[in-house]
Amino acid sequence: MYVVIRSIGLLPRWLLQGLGRAFGVWLYMIRSRSRRITEINLGLCLPELSADQQAGLARSSLLATAQTAFETPAVWCKKSKHLLTWIDNIYGQEVLDEALSRGQGVVLLMPHIGNWELYNAVFAENHGPLTALFKPPKQASLARVIRRARMHYGNEMVPTSPRGLVRLFKTLAAGGTVAVLPDQVPESGCFVPFMGQSALTDRLAYRLVAKSGATPIMVALIRNPKGLFDVFYEPLPGLVASVEEAMALKSLNDALEGLIRRFPAQYQWEYKRFKKQPDGLLDPYKSRY
Repeated sequence: MYVVIRSIGLLPRWLLQGLGRAFGVWLYMIRSRSRRITEINLGLCLPELSADQQAGLARSSLLATAQTAFETPAVWCKKSKHLLTWIDNIYGQEVLDEALSRGQGVVLLMPHIGNWELYNAVFAENHGPLTALFKPPKQASLARVIRRARMHYGNEMVPTSPRGLVRLFKTLAAGGTVAVLPDQVPESGCFVPFMGQSALTDRLAYRLVAKSGATPIMVALIRNPKGLFDVFYEPLPGLVASVEEAMALKSLNDALEGLIRRFPAQYQWEYKRFKKQPDGLLDPYKSRY
């Protein structure tokens, strides 16, 4: 498995992106499962778009997600100094610099938009290692590859277990940086509005910030027309200990929604974000297949 991934990762970025676009077109043309889930999510979250607009956005999203999939082996295998050449512009660098200068810990919220895997290399090269949760896939061989790849920049991957959570808090207490994906469906959480829908939202980001006093920052790496990436850092003033939990998580989801509406084609709409519903409501993916 590692040999195959590494062989793909040796290809140049422009070729990987071209292969990804071709694969994305194929996923759209065959009416793949990814396309069907994307269309359901767009219908739920962006009902104001016409049918033609939703279809065009679904196609663009599949192309973008497929590009990310083909870029990822290179992100895992190439040296971080080389991967910095993939970065074009950085917006809001002062937001990160100020947070790091406080020495009270930083919580980076990295949603499934653009190429979030690339940020592991970018942060490690520019600022040193970070600590992130790692939920391994079911395939043991792939899990070993991913863990090895993400750690070769010096970052620390900890399991999604009580021991892993303790490690996150210790990192923040020491003034370090942790990374969290804020838009995954958690095992438990609270239902908070997101894109006009009720979404089960993980409490982890809020609890990390509330208990440590760390600074929360939204991070996104957006692929631009040149095939390079623009980095965006955005403060999250509503995600603080002084705000009630549900309101803080709504603030987080609102910030995520604002980011998605700026770059809708690069969000991973292929993910079943709303598969868990409040009691009495149907899973929209089951009811629409």
